[in-house]
Amino acid sequence: MSAGRTHATGFYGWINVATASIIGVVGGFYLISFGYLLPYLVRDFGWNRGDVSWAATINMIAMGICGPIAGFFIVKYGARRSILFGNLLGLAGFLVIFIHTRLWELFLGYGLLIGVGAGFGGMLATTTIINNWFVKKRGLALSIFLGSGGAAGMFMGPAIMEMIERAGWRMTVLTMSGFVLLFAIISPAIFIKNKPEDLGQVPDGPEGSDPSGGSKPMPPKAAYRTSVDFSAAEAMRTKSFWLLIAYFCLNMLAMGALMTHQVAYLMDIGVKATLAGFALSVMSAMMTLSQFSVGYFGKKFSMHSIAIGGECFKVLGLAILLLTSSLPFVFVYMVVLGMGFGAAMAATFNIFPNYFGISSYPKIMGTARLFWAFVGGAGAPLAGYVRDTVGSYLPAFRVAILVVILGLVFLFFAKAPVHPKLKGESATH
Repeated sequence: MSAGRTHATGFYGWINVATASIIGVVGGFYLISFGYLLPYLVRDFGWNRGDVSWAATINMIAMGICGPIAGFFIVKYGARRSILFGNLLGLAGFLVIFIHTRLWELFLGYGLLIGVGAGFGGMLATTTIINNWFVKKRGLALSIFLGSGGAAGMFMGPAIMEMIERAGWRMTVLTMSGFVLLFAIISPAIFIKNKPEDLGQVPDGPEGSDPSGGSKPMPPKAAYRTSVDFSAAEAMRTKSFWLLIAYFCLNMLAMGALMTHQVAYLMDIGVKATLAGFALSVMSAMMTLSQFSVGYFGKKFSMHSIAIGGECFKVLGLAILLLTSSLPFVFVYMVVLGMGFGAAMAATFNIFPNYFGISSYPKIMGTARLFWAFVGGAGAPLAGYVRDTVGSYLPAFRVAILVVILGLVFLFFAKAPVHPKLKGESATH
């Protein structure tokens, strides 16, 4: 297909964003379904909660271990093949859960197959597609992608619970399998294109178009992107890479503890289960709003600054949580935390390609995820252990605030690195 004919039909990047957003919505089943299935599995099979919960641990470890492997796979074979391969594994995992009667089958289905499937076919591959297609409009494209998943989170949990109550957990899992097949396998097989060069196009749109959409030029700091892509080895030799790793590990450690036990904590302080679930949907709504807004504010401020601002809101939200003794404060907490969580997430997903380029983005992010999974996965069981030991989540949540603040310190010092080639050039002038 010629460049001229392709340009005449319009820029294809937004079709990729729409398709990736739908994949992200369906990928939510991988993340939240287990928490809703767990009490029914315990009831039907007589298993204890500790044994069943090992499926979630295996899932996170599998996702982390396959991160670097998925990164190399994407670089060699393309993100589209990774999406298809990963979601075929995810589909197989849901089908195993649908027919399973033994605990080891649950570990195989949810733990291994869905864990590896999410590693190959989830966030790493879909953000690679978006990074390939967008440079100047990357902030907006990633905000739409992340915001779509957040918007779905407002409705997905209650819908899953309603379906389980009406049709049973097996039919619910089978329905999830159908969504994965249709929207995470068939749809990307038809619509996803790896790079604009495959269609004779260029990132952000046809050559000669105004990438800013007629708006004023962005301030230099807001528009920062490395002019020379880092290799994975070069990125790992920078201080910024390890500062970002430390930030993400601490952030996931704290937020993993909080998000896993949030409803249980609210019920501990007297909030009804239905209201606790509604409060979570409010937080999802605020996450979505702030994720979409990053695309706008990214034109005025650097993603690094936006991420720091989001973390400050998270600290404030956690402080409100510790002081919460009435329902109105619960919703204030959800609003503040949701705004901070969404902004920080959208901004940090922009930081990696802006700092290190897109050539080795899958390898760099895949390596980073290896650390996040092992460290971040410890937060939930540690918080549960504290609750079982002292009868309250408050000590764990107090530590979580300190962990988030420490992560914020690492993020603050994670300035944009200078590629070795550019250092050499600057030294000669």
